[in-house]
Amino acid sequence: MSEVERKMLYFSETAWTLPDILEVNNAFDREYDQTEYEQKIGGLVHNLCARTRANDREESEAWNEAVRTLRREDHYLLVLIDAGEPSSVSAGRLLRLVVIAVVIAGLVLAVLALVMNR
Repeated sequence: MSEVERKMLYFSETAWTLPDILEVNNAFDREYDQTEYEQKIGGLVHNLCARTRANDREESEAWNEAVRTLRREDHYLLVLIDAGEPSSVSAGRLLRLVVIAVVIAGLVLAVLALVMNR
């Protein structure tokens, strides 16, 4: 990883970050493709998590605790970590959205039925 890529792991708009992060972010925007970077780091994270889950339960739990701690604040690193999550996470989110949409549609239909019967 280049120095810019490494420093971007510290990017945050609200939490502690590197003193030169604005210059680093500007260089990143000029020289890198954000989507490629997120996929690259996400893939590394995914491989790391899969390996630690398989080989070292204690290290895996430490990783999960560290991520939970990071989630208390706004960090770009969380975007990168989430980019490495298996697609089943995205499928789970999609399923929740579909269920919510069905419930809302059912409520709308029930209200319309009540209004039409008056």
